[in-house]
Amino acid sequence: MQWHSKTSASFHVGNGTKQGGVLSPCLFNCYVSKLIMKITASNIGCNIGGVPANILAYADDMVLMAPS
Repeated sequence: MQWHSKTSASFHVGNGTKQGGVLSPCLFNCYVSKLIMKITASNIGCNIGGVPANILAYADDMVLMAPS
């Protein structure tokens, strides 16, 4: 993976679900729901108009927000 001019070390993905598989959306939802709940509970992020915001998510798109 590359971010600006920095490249991460390579890694192997050994398991997962087939894209378009019947079970894929259910497993994705289970994983993402827990992830979003943990990030939300961390209370780390931005404050927008008095409302804490640290993750914005829609379908499989996510934005993590930080104050710096």
